[in-house]
Amino acid sequence: MAYSVNEDTKVATYNGDTFPPTQRTNAQTGKTTLISKSEAECIEVKKLRDNAPNEMLNALRLKRNGLLAQTDWMGSSDVTMSDAWKKYRQELRDITKTFKSMSDKDFKFPEKPTE
Repeated sequence: MAYSVNEDTKVATYNGDTFPPTQRTNAQTGKTTLISKSEAECIEVKKLRDNAPNEMLNALRLKRNGLLAQTDWMGSSDVTMSDAWKKYRQELRDITKTFKSMSDKDFKFPEKPTE
């Protein structure tokens, strides 16, 4: 694996990806020092970066599932669900077909029906 550090900027490079240095400030002197990430730290940060899309999708699903759970009672056999509520629930189920994160452009959850 290719790992290097620019000694002037303290930016580490690992397999073509760059990793900014960590800033440390001495509490007694107030002096700030830039510290390069180690190869092991670069590997860990890369794993986090690579997994970020999955984590963002999981967060979206978690919120969506919570909103669906709030309306599950409407699916009881003794309750007639209106078309508006059926549409809302279907839009919630389908939201991950269009969006992969709650920070995607134009993302918003569907509005709950008022009826």
